[in-house]
Amino acid sequence: MGKKKQPWDQCRFCMPARCCTYFALEVDEPETRQDYEAMLWQIAHEGVSFYIDRKKWYLMVDSRCRFLTEDNQCGIYETRPYICREHSIDSCEYTANEYGFTEHFKSYEQLLDWIRENTNFRFKKHPSLNGAPRPGGHPHRNPLPLAARG
Repeated sequence: MGKKKQPWDQCRFCMPARCCTYFALEVDEPETRQDYEAMLWQIAHEGVSFYIDRKKWYLMVDSRCRFLTEDNQCGIYETRPYICREHSIDSCEYTANEYGFTEHFKSYEQLLDWIRENTNFRFKKHPSLNGAPRPGGHPHRNPLPLAARG
């Protein structure tokens, strides 16, 4: 069960101002292999996840609002956009349990596993996804200059 809803100044208790640190867009439900390939490409980028809520698919992008102050207050409160004015404590992330999504894919591996379990599409899993570190230690960058790569 989520936290008790408080209609008064609830935002000052919500750290780190969850509703101001991401946005989500509804996307078409994937149907083809190409749809899933595109989603795998998107989720390979930092701060991107997908979720399913009430049988609808959404792309979520973690991105802090530029008007959110260091103390998690809205720097443009009096002139904030409509979507911010309409945000309600009834749908607030602070009072919810992990958003209540049917599925939430926070990584490439999670989405790939779901595709394998729920579709007939098969994708090869790259060896670097098995936990083996890449040369140079960083999991996302090839440390060798282009000329030195084979």
